[in-house]
Amino acid sequence: MNRFENQVALISGGLGAMGMAIARRLISEGACVVLGDLAQDSASKIAEVFPEVPRPDVVALDVSDAASWTAAVDHVLKTHGRLDVLVNNAGVVSTQSVAFDAIDLDEWRRVFRINVDGSLLGIQAAMRVMKAPQGRGGAIVNMGSIAGYVGSKEGGTYGSSKAAVRNMTQQAAISAARNGYNVRVNAVHPGYVWTPLIERKLIDQFGTEEKAKAAVRAMNPMNQIVEAEDVAAAVAFLASPDAKMITGADLVIDGGRLIQ
Repeated sequence: MNRFENQVALISGGLGAMGMAIARRLISEGACVVLGDLAQDSASKIAEVFPEVPRPDVVALDVSDAASWTAAVDHVLKTHGRLDVLVNNAGVVSTQSVAFDAIDLDEWRRVFRINVDGSLLGIQAAMRVMKAPQGRGGAIVNMGSIAGYVGSKEGGTYGSSKAAVRNMTQQAAISAARNGYNVRVNAVHPGYVWTPLIERKLIDQFGTEEKAKAAVRAMNPMNQIVEAEDVAAAVAFLASPDAKMITGADLVIDGGRLIQ
Protein backbone atom coordinates (compact mmCIF):
# COMPACT_ATOMS: atom_id res chain seq x y z
CA MET A 1 0.00 0.00 0.00
CA ASN A 2 1.05 3.58 -0.64
CA ARG A 3 -1.59 5.37 1.39
CA PHE A 4 0.89 8.10 2.35
CA GLU A 5 2.61 8.70 -0.96
CA ASN A 6 3.71 12.35 -1.23
CA GLN A 7 2.65 12.99 2.36
CA VAL A 8 4.77 14.26 5.25
CA ALA A 9 4.33 13.06 8.84
CA LEU A 10 5.75 14.44 12.08
CA ILE A 11 6.00 12.04 15.03
CA SER A 12 6.75 13.40 18.51
CA GLY A 13 8.75 11.16 20.81
CA GLY A 14 10.01 9.80 17.54
CA LEU A 15 13.23 8.17 18.74
CA GLY A 16 11.48 5.89 21.23
CA ALA A 17 10.43 2.34 20.41
CA MET A 18 6.83 3.33 19.66
CA GLY A 19 7.82 6.33 17.58
CA MET A 20 10.23 4.22 15.54
CA ALA A 21 7.58 1.54 14.93
CA ILE A 22 5.11 4.16 13.72
CA ALA A 23 7.77 5.70 11.50
CA ARG A 24 8.61 2.32 9.94
CA ARG A 25 4.95 1.71 9.16
CA LEU A 26 4.34 5.13 7.62
CA ILE A 27 7.55 5.00 5.58
CA SER A 28 6.59 1.54 4.31
CA GLU A 29 3.40 3.13 2.98
CA GLY A 30 5.16 5.96 1.20
CA ALA A 31 5.37 8.73 3.79
CA CYS A 32 8.22 11.15 4.33
CA VAL A 33 8.69 11.06 8.11
CA VAL A 34 10.20 13.56 10.53
CA LEU A 35 10.95 12.39 14.07
CA GLY A 36 10.67 15.04 16.76
CA ASP A 37 12.55 14.27 19.95
CA LEU A 38 14.63 15.79 22.72
CA ALA A 39 17.50 13.43 21.93
CA GLN A 40 20.12 14.84 19.58
CA ASP A 41 22.67 12.07 18.93
CA SER A 42 20.46 9.94 16.72
CA ALA A 43 22.42 9.17 13.53
CA SER A 44 23.61 5.71 14.57
CA LYS A 45 20.21 4.79 15.98
CA ILE A 46 18.45 5.88 12.80
CA ALA A 47 20.88 3.89 10.65
CA GLU A 48 20.35 0.79 12.79
CA VAL A 49 16.54 0.91 12.80
CA PHE A 50 16.26 2.11 9.18
CA PRO A 51 19.06 0.30 7.30
CA GLU A 52 17.55 1.16 3.94
CA VAL A 53 16.54 4.51 2.51
CA PRO A 54 14.37 6.46 2.77
CA ARG A 55 15.26 7.25 6.36
CA PRO A 56 13.39 9.68 8.58
CA ASP A 57 14.56 13.20 9.25
CA VAL A 58 15.08 14.25 12.90
CA VAL A 59 14.24 17.59 14.50
CA ALA A 60 14.72 18.77 18.08
CA LEU A 61 11.38 18.94 19.89
CA ASP A 62 10.43 19.65 23.49
CA VAL A 63 6.72 18.90 23.43
CA SER A 64 6.05 20.95 26.57
CA ASP A 65 7.31 24.14 24.91
CA ALA A 66 5.15 26.04 22.39
CA ALA A 67 8.15 27.70 20.73
CA SER A 68 9.78 24.31 20.20
CA TRP A 69 6.64 23.06 18.45
CA THR A 70 6.61 26.12 16.21
CA ALA A 71 10.26 25.61 15.31
CA ALA A 72 9.74 21.91 14.58
CA VAL A 73 6.74 22.53 12.34
CA ASP A 74 8.62 25.35 10.58
CA HIS A 75 11.47 22.90 9.96
CA VAL A 76 9.07 20.40 8.43
CA LEU A 77 7.54 23.00 6.15
CA LYS A 78 10.88 24.49 5.07
CA THR A 79 12.50 21.10 4.51
CA HIS A 80 9.61 19.12 3.06
CA GLY A 81 7.09 21.74 1.98
CA ARG A 82 4.03 20.44 3.81
CA LEU A 83 2.64 18.67 6.87
CA ASP A 84 -0.11 16.10 6.40
CA VAL A 85 0.07 13.93 9.52
CA LEU A 86 0.95 14.58 13.15
CA VAL A 87 1.33 11.71 15.61
CA ASN A 88 1.34 13.00 19.18
CA ASN A 89 3.33 10.05 20.48
CA ALA A 90 5.55 11.63 23.15
CA GLY A 91 4.59 10.76 26.69
CA VAL A 92 5.82 9.72 30.10
CA VAL A 93 4.62 7.54 32.95
CA SER A 94 4.73 8.64 36.55
CA THR A 95 7.79 7.80 38.59
CA GLN A 96 5.52 7.29 41.60
CA SER A 97 3.10 4.44 42.30
CA VAL A 98 1.08 5.80 45.19
CA ALA A 99 -2.47 6.04 46.47
CA PHE A 100 -4.41 8.96 45.02
CA ASP A 101 -4.26 11.06 48.19
CA ALA A 102 -0.46 10.70 48.20
CA ILE A 103 0.12 12.01 44.65
CA ASP A 104 2.83 14.64 44.60
CA LEU A 105 1.67 17.84 42.90
CA ASP A 106 5.01 18.46 41.21
CA GLU A 107 4.94 14.94 39.72
CA TRP A 108 1.32 15.42 38.63
CA ARG A 109 2.29 18.64 36.87
CA ARG A 110 5.33 17.01 35.21
CA VAL A 111 3.24 14.21 33.73
CA PHE A 112 0.47 16.56 32.62
CA ARG A 113 2.98 19.01 31.13
CA ILE A 114 4.25 16.34 28.76
CA ASN A 115 1.21 14.12 28.17
CA VAL A 116 -1.51 16.76 28.14
CA ASP A 117 0.13 20.12 27.45
CA GLY A 118 2.40 18.44 24.89
CA SER A 119 -0.57 16.99 23.03
CA LEU A 120 -2.43 20.31 23.14
CA LEU A 121 0.53 22.25 21.77
CA GLY A 122 1.10 19.67 19.05
CA ILE A 123 -2.53 19.75 17.95
CA GLN A 124 -2.50 23.53 17.82
CA ALA A 125 0.79 23.80 15.92
CA ALA A 126 -0.22 21.21 13.34
CA MET A 127 -3.79 22.42 12.97
CA ARG A 128 -2.69 25.96 12.22
CA VAL A 129 -0.73 24.87 9.14
CA MET A 130 -3.05 22.06 8.04
CA LYS A 131 -6.37 23.85 8.20
CA ALA A 132 -8.23 25.18 5.19
CA PRO A 133 -8.16 27.42 3.25
CA GLN A 134 -4.38 27.92 3.27
CA GLY A 135 -3.57 24.31 4.20
CA ARG A 136 -4.40 21.02 2.53
CA GLY A 137 -6.09 19.49 5.55
CA GLY A 138 -4.58 16.64 7.49
CA ALA A 139 -4.84 14.03 10.20
CA ILE A 140 -3.73 14.09 13.83
CA VAL A 141 -3.45 10.95 15.93
CA ASN A 142 -2.99 11.24 19.69
CA MET A 143 -1.47 8.54 21.88
CA GLY A 144 -3.83 7.66 24.70
CA SER A 145 -3.97 4.55 26.87
CA ILE A 146 -6.55 2.21 28.30
CA ALA A 147 -5.43 3.71 31.63
CA GLY A 148 -7.54 6.71 30.64
CA TYR A 149 -10.70 4.59 30.75
CA VAL A 150 -10.47 3.02 34.20
CA GLY A 151 -9.31 3.69 37.73
CA SER A 152 -6.29 2.10 39.34
CA LYS A 153 -4.92 1.61 42.82
CA GLU A 154 -1.71 3.56 42.36
CA GLY A 155 -1.70 4.97 38.81
CA GLY A 156 -3.91 8.01 39.20
CA THR A 157 -1.51 10.53 37.71
CA TYR A 158 -0.86 8.72 34.44
CA GLY A 159 -4.46 7.54 34.05
CA SER A 160 -5.83 11.02 34.62
CA SER A 161 -3.46 12.47 32.04
CA LYS A 162 -4.56 9.95 29.42
CA ALA A 163 -8.23 10.54 30.21
CA ALA A 164 -7.57 14.21 29.49
CA VAL A 165 -5.96 13.29 26.15
CA ARG A 166 -9.02 11.23 25.28
CA ASN A 167 -11.46 14.11 25.81
CA MET A 168 -9.06 16.62 24.26
CA THR A 169 -9.13 14.52 21.10
CA GLN A 170 -12.90 14.84 20.93
CA GLN A 171 -12.82 18.58 21.65
CA ALA A 172 -10.23 19.19 18.94
CA ALA A 173 -12.04 16.96 16.45
CA ILE A 174 -15.43 18.64 16.77
CA SER A 175 -13.87 22.11 16.76
CA ALA A 176 -11.93 21.36 13.57
CA ALA A 177 -14.95 19.82 11.87
CA ARG A 178 -17.39 22.58 12.77
CA ASN A 179 -14.92 25.26 11.75
CA GLY A 180 -14.36 23.67 8.34
CA TYR A 181 -10.66 22.93 8.87
CA ASN A 182 -10.59 19.59 7.02
CA VAL A 183 -8.42 18.22 9.85
CA ARG A 184 -9.32 14.93 11.52
CA VAL A 185 -8.26 14.21 15.12
CA ASN A 186 -8.37 10.70 16.57
CA ALA A 187 -6.69 8.71 19.34
CA VAL A 188 -5.29 5.23 19.83
CA HIS A 189 -5.41 3.63 23.27
CA PRO A 190 -2.96 0.77 23.73
CA GLY A 191 -2.86 -1.65 26.60
CA TYR A 192 0.47 -2.97 27.87
CA VAL A 193 2.79 -2.79 24.83
CA TRP A 194 5.97 -4.88 24.74
CA THR A 195 8.73 -2.28 24.36
CA PRO A 196 12.30 -2.31 25.73
CA LEU A 197 11.21 -0.08 28.63
CA ILE A 198 8.34 -2.37 29.61
CA GLU A 199 10.51 -5.43 29.04
CA ARG A 200 13.13 -4.25 31.52
CA LYS A 201 10.52 -3.28 34.09
CA LEU A 202 8.65 -6.58 33.93
CA ILE A 203 11.75 -8.77 33.87
CA ASP A 204 12.84 -7.01 37.06
CA GLN A 205 9.39 -7.71 38.50
CA PHE A 206 8.95 -11.34 37.38
CA GLY A 207 12.55 -12.50 37.17
CA THR A 208 12.78 -13.80 33.60
CA GLU A 209 11.61 -12.74 30.15
CA GLU A 210 9.54 -15.91 29.83
CA LYS A 211 7.65 -15.23 33.07
CA ALA A 212 7.22 -11.57 32.17
CA LYS A 213 5.71 -12.40 28.78
CA ALA A 214 3.43 -14.99 30.35
CA ALA A 215 2.17 -12.36 32.79
CA VAL A 216 1.46 -9.89 29.98
CA ARG A 217 -0.37 -12.52 27.93
CA ALA A 218 -2.49 -13.39 30.95
CA MET A 219 -3.70 -9.78 31.13
CA ASN A 220 -5.41 -10.06 27.74
CA PRO A 221 -8.37 -12.30 26.87
CA MET A 222 -6.73 -12.98 23.50
CA ASN A 223 -3.69 -14.32 25.42
CA GLN A 224 -1.34 -12.42 23.14
CA ILE A 225 1.13 -9.59 23.65
CA VAL A 226 0.42 -6.18 22.13
CA GLU A 227 3.43 -5.18 20.03
CA ALA A 228 4.49 -1.70 18.97
CA GLU A 229 3.74 -2.72 15.39
CA ASP A 230 0.10 -3.36 16.33
CA VAL A 231 -0.22 0.20 17.56
CA ALA A 232 1.60 1.51 14.49
CA ALA A 233 -0.91 -0.23 12.23
CA ALA A 234 -3.78 1.44 14.06
CA VAL A 235 -2.12 4.83 13.81
CA ALA A 236 -1.54 4.34 10.10
CA PHE A 237 -5.20 3.47 9.56
CA LEU A 238 -6.51 6.51 11.42
CA ALA A 239 -4.08 8.83 9.62
CA SER A 240 -4.87 7.39 6.18
CA PRO A 241 -7.56 8.18 3.60
CA ASP A 242 -9.21 4.88 4.60
CA ALA A 243 -10.39 6.72 7.72
CA LYS A 244 -11.51 9.88 5.90
CA MET A 245 -14.90 9.87 7.67
CA ILE A 246 -13.51 9.08 11.13
CA THR A 247 -12.79 11.88 13.58
CA GLY A 248 -13.00 12.16 17.36
CA ALA A 249 -12.72 8.37 17.63
CA ASP A 250 -10.97 6.15 20.16
CA LEU A 251 -9.31 3.00 18.84
CA VAL A 252 -8.36 0.56 21.60
CA ILE A 253 -5.50 -1.90 21.00
CA ASP A 254 -5.35 -4.17 24.03
CA GLY A 255 -6.25 -7.75 23.11
CA GLY A 256 -9.65 -7.33 24.77
CA ARG A 257 -8.32 -6.40 28.20
CA LEU A 258 -10.58 -3.37 28.60
CA ILE A 259 -13.81 -5.28 27.97
CA GLN A 260 -13.19 -8.30 30.21
